[in-house]
Amino acid sequence: MEKSNYQFHGYWIKGTEIDYGQEDNEYYLKQPNPLMKKEFVVNEINSSYIYIGILGYAIVYLNGRRISQDELNCDWTNFKKCVYYDVYDVSQFLKIGTNILEVELGNGMYNPAPLKLFGKYNLRNNLAEVGQPRFILDLVNDDKVILTSDSSWILGNGKRLFNNLYLGETVDNNLEANYYAQVQIDDCKRNLVLSEIPKIKRCGDILPQSFINQSDGIIVDFGKMISGFINFACTAHKNQEIVLQYSEAMVDNHLVYSTCLAGSVGERIGEHVIAGGTGAPAIAIQTDRLICKEGYNQFTNKFTYHSFRFVRITGIELTQLQQIYATYVHTDLKKIAKITVDNQELQQLYDAATRTKLNNVHGTFEDCARERLGYGGDMVALATSNLYTFELDKLYKKIIKDFRFEQTAMGGIPETAPYMGIQSNGTAKGEGPILWQLVYPYLVYKHYQYYGDLSLLKQEYPYLKKQLDYLLDYNLNKLVECCLGDHGSILIAGQFRKPTPDKLLLGYCTILLFLRYNILIYQAIKKDTVFYQQRYQELKILTINKFKNSDGSFGEGSQSGYAFAIELGLDDPKKLCALFVEKVKKDDYVFNSGIFAMALSYEILSKYGYDEVIENWLLRKEAPSYQQMLKSGNQVLAELFVGEHLSLNHAMFASYQQWYYQGLAGIKITDQAVGFDHIVFNPYFSKKVNDFTCQLDTKQGQITSSWHRCGHEINWELVVPVKKVNYQIKINNRYQEIKRISKNNQIIIKLIDSV
Repeated sequence: MEKSNYQFHGYWIKGTEIDYGQEDNEYYLKQPNPLMKKEFVVNEINSSYIYIGILGYAIVYLNGRRISQDELNCDWTNFKKCVYYDVYDVSQFLKIGTNILEVELGNGMYNPAPLKLFGKYNLRNNLAEVGQPRFILDLVNDDKVILTSDSSWILGNGKRLFNNLYLGETVDNNLEANYYAQVQIDDCKRNLVLSEIPKIKRCGDILPQSFINQSDGIIVDFGKMISGFINFACTAHKNQEIVLQYSEAMVDNHLVYSTCLAGSVGERIGEHVIAGGTGAPAIAIQTDRLICKEGYNQFTNKFTYHSFRFVRITGIELTQLQQIYATYVHTDLKKIAKITVDNQELQQLYDAATRTKLNNVHGTFEDCARERLGYGGDMVALATSNLYTFELDKLYKKIIKDFRFEQTAMGGIPETAPYMGIQSNGTAKGEGPILWQLVYPYLVYKHYQYYGDLSLLKQEYPYLKKQLDYLLDYNLNKLVECCLGDHGSILIAGQFRKPTPDKLLLGYCTILLFLRYNILIYQAIKKDTVFYQQRYQELKILTINKFKNSDGSFGEGSQSGYAFAIELGLDDPKKLCALFVEKVKKDDYVFNSGIFAMALSYEILSKYGYDEVIENWLLRKEAPSYQQMLKSGNQVLAELFVGEHLSLNHAMFASYQQWYYQGLAGIKITDQAVGFDHIVFNPYFSKKVNDFTCQLDTKQGQITSSWHRCGHEINWELVVPVKKVNYQIKINNRYQEIKRISKNNQIIIKLIDSV
């Protein structure tokens, strides 16, 4: 039976509808999570599969055994447009005779709390569809449907009295499964689509590094930042209540919660305290509670994950604690790159970028635990580094659809997908600022560049054109003001309401980027681009005339302005790049742009031979710097270099990771590449590195670029699938080539560094 385009025979089933009261404030009260059960008889076991679509989260048990190790399983999207289903081979779990199938449900993003994120955004009011968790299921044995979800299933209560993705879980170990009623039918017809993305998994356990036993509780330090589950076991008395609170930071043996409060609720900004709405906790600390039974108790998260390094445990003595460990939980992305560098600081920085990104990917690339939202701007800034590091073919296709599903009737794209109300300085209701809207054409183009799937371009073309035509019809003077600019710049010191550097120039540049990437897409699918090329040239001339200064700089002369001007060729790029480097030097070698220009800077400076400037920035010890971020020992990146209101587990400035591939390895994919088939090799042979290796799995096969430095001598080995890739080797003039040996896919080059 075909797994894709499967037509379900069952119905959506759910538990009893709950009235959460006025403003949904009773959501926060004890409401046991639903269990659903069905007994059935099997006389013969052949190839057997469960097809299941979930709204909320679900764990499926067949004869008491979990049928998969997928966690937090529901691909979040606009559920009115699409619900993803999964298929599991359950042949090994069936038995001849009576079988019991049980489904345990959690709320997930389908049944969110009425918590007002930042005091403003109630997900229950803004998401396309919310409700009680539910599922649809078919059990297929030898291509015959032998069981479906219908009214014959029975309903029970689970042990989880509260579960919320942001706030945590409350579990009562005294409770046993109690089945007491029939399920309810939801006869709504939904668009069910096979999920093809990697699933969320448990991806490694972390043991505590230390315990601090205080009079009012125990602080557990795991020694590094984790996004995931807690697991512990203890001995306790009946109804003894244990509370766990999660934190990213500790100061003077006191935990600091402000960096990871759910929706920043409870955070104080000046005289103002962010409120979460009626019934919400005053301070939205990530919290789990266990109500113990007599004797031995176990706890693990099921329907939430936490961002933490530290856990404060109250209601228990250290002597009662039998076991505790944390587990990384995230989308199980395949790492396609392996980087080893003998400079410890560079290696740690590379690893920190990888870990921070993985900590914040759960079915989409999120920002941080406070928000858990898929921001288009962050995805633009990190796309290149992500595509070099992870296999993202299926996940990026899903994310592209997430944004397209939220396209407004006029054509705009939201700031986050799924859309949940945030539209900071957007073009209209439901639409984000233009640099965040750029995510749609940019990810489509980058996907084609790295994976070469022409069908994706054809599929998205009508919607891309709708967006571009809408923006081009917008009043230009107003459109360029619908811009947040270069988000996160050091120059505004974390004060997000201050204007970002060269905000107006970047507004014009963003429209040029919209035209550029759409033109590239249209050309690939043989669509006429004459009109758009003409608009591009007109706007480029207008931008140059409006912003070029007599000294050769653009706009305010900021690093952000230089990076965008070079990227768009507003003047001779080599001349501009030299001026850009002078600007960086005047700024004490600090890269002070925001997330967009920062990503461009790594690519531009490496392309024009200024890798040493990048390296000096990455290895800078004094604040502000990445090395200062890593001094915390968290082994991840913070949201900002300076500022007070920030996450300590946030990847938006992790774009430097692309330099390890483009700079140190010298693997530079070209704008003409289709499925990674055009490459320029031009490594930076750093004097601060003696041994470097990059192995990279691409659409065309594995590429290896490794080199060894011994004084002035450099031996560079390159392995490339020569029959599939058009490549060019460029070597900086400072290096003298002594010998080159080519055999099959391997090229060995011996060089002398003359500097």
